[in-house]
Amino acid sequence: MLDWLRKHLIGVIEIKNEDGKDTETVWNQQLKAYLRESERDFCLGGLYDKDRLWLFRKHLGKYVRFSDEYNTKGQDSGTKDLSLHLPDPYLNLLPFEKLLTWDRPANIDRSRRTIQDLDVISGLQSAQVNTSMSAILRTMDEKGLVNQKGYEILVQILALKIFDEKRNEKTPGRFLDFYLTDIERQYESLLDKRITPLLNRLAGLRHDASSEYTRILADNPLNPKNASHVAVLVEVVRQFQDFSFVRSYKTDLYQLVFHRFATQFAKDANAQFVTPLPLIDFLVRVVNPRNGETVIDPTVGIADFLSVSYVNSNSKLDDGNIFGFDIDEQMVMLATLNMLLNGDGNATLEARPGQGSILTKFDHTGQLLDLLPAHNRNGEWDERPDDKRLKKFDVVLTNPPFGEDRAWRPTAAELPLAECYELWNVARTGDKIDKGVIFLENAVRILKPGGRLGIVLSNSIASIDRWEQARKWLLTQVRLVAIFDLPANVFAETGVNTTVIVAYKPHTAEDLAQLKANKYRIFMRDIKRVGYEVRTSKRVKTFVKQYSTDPHTLAVVVDAQGNPMLDEEFSQTVEAFQTWCLGQEEALQTGFIKVK
Repeated sequence: MLDWLRKHLIGVIEIKNEDGKDTETVWNQQLKAYLRESERDFCLGGLYDKDRLWLFRKHLGKYVRFSDEYNTKGQDSGTKDLSLHLPDPYLNLLPFEKLLTWDRPANIDRSRRTIQDLDVISGLQSAQVNTSMSAILRTMDEKGLVNQKGYEILVQILALKIFDEKRNEKTPGRFLDFYLTDIERQYESLLDKRITPLLNRLAGLRHDASSEYTRILADNPLNPKNASHVAVLVEVVRQFQDFSFVRSYKTDLYQLVFHRFATQFAKDANAQFVTPLPLIDFLVRVVNPRNGETVIDPTVGIADFLSVSYVNSNSKLDDGNIFGFDIDEQMVMLATLNMLLNGDGNATLEARPGQGSILTKFDHTGQLLDLLPAHNRNGEWDERPDDKRLKKFDVVLTNPPFGEDRAWRPTAAELPLAECYELWNVARTGDKIDKGVIFLENAVRILKPGGRLGIVLSNSIASIDRWEQARKWLLTQVRLVAIFDLPANVFAETGVNTTVIVAYKPHTAEDLAQLKANKYRIFMRDIKRVGYEVRTSKRVKTFVKQYSTDPHTLAVVVDAQGNPMLDEEFSQTVEAFQTWCLGQEEALQTGFIKVK
């Protein structure tokens, strides 16, 4: 009987009632011993202890956590490397049928698959996805394509994958085209006919996608007669063909894919402004963009403020009303891809090298418009000699560059344009000014009456005497609604303290004067716990999750689904803010919390 059991043992579970006090001992002295009894190459181990679940696996002689995200040293992780303080969410449990075949290579006919046959990207596959991206970047490096050309090729291939998945959702009777067969993978040169079906299939996919994704597919950087280009194409398809982007958990996809590629290709000066997703989600929930509103991020980066706004609105925002601006064409390409994934691809995203949206705006038709020093000095941006009008927005969400090392020193050619900013004239220091101050004025100027603003700035702009004139100016323009102070190192290990300012623009100066006369109130909160910690290694930033623990048992707290809960104050702060709004003026309630 025992011999039969050893041959067929596929899973073991230990049930405790100890509040996870000694998970390490249970693993080392009990579960691991049980797993060793199985003669199968794969066996699943589980520890269930007062609503918390830990999953482990034995596979080919390695004893690690079942989910790769917990194995800090991969397959070579020892007990101290298994993140034993973190339980598994219940969704990590496999159905029995999948458990039986977990370690068996599937015989997949990739030519006859739909989006429902693809794996969803989550923390469970984090190691696999990171390995895939490393393989792609290694191939690009070997082929000399970690550059603008390679970046354009990469982004366009990913756009084809997103189009392929979305088309399949609409027409499930049609199989996916984004795949690589074993025969195609064995090609040896471009003269080898084994690669021809892949090139033809992807060319057809591009032809179909180009009519919908005109902005991102206008030019074709991939030359099918260039061996290096084809090698990158093959590697990207090979690595991502089994994962679904469209069906994946958005936060995992951003963290694993978009932020990784953004970090690799962004210029050093811009890379540190990839905003952490918990902060983005927080500010979007506070400002609450919704049905029928126009939204802009004047320093768009990879468009996380815009994509999260779209997702959080349950697709009630119109892509055609979403705008973004940046100085980096590469970031705008990735931003476009981000919006293709989350919307319908019609967001207006533009790049202008140099000073970007400081000097260039959108007009009322969505075209670019330059400030005119002869007419727009000192903030008079609505004065123009032509029939163009400055576009105004319902919502501005942005995390602009700020700080001494990014101060704007206008060139002689830029100086007349700098004088279009009132704050340049009243708040600069000598020949320079903090860009955060300039972007603050920019955000206010492009707001509609009644429009809402959420901006991340250096805490010094919100507090020290040097910027007193800037704060006084702001109070003459908007009704401050909320101020959130964030801890140091939210963005990078620099010690910079940041503040989030939330405001709305009253319809008239009289409305603002009346609010001041009534001594309007401001919601203020000092947020200390953000749910993650920023770590930097070899100039690559990662946001490492921090979890809430029970003060008595020190065990990680889980929700009803068994998910470890982040140690953050954002969620309760949003709830407190929305409750506070109920006691404020009608205009504030209409802007921030009423259903539209």
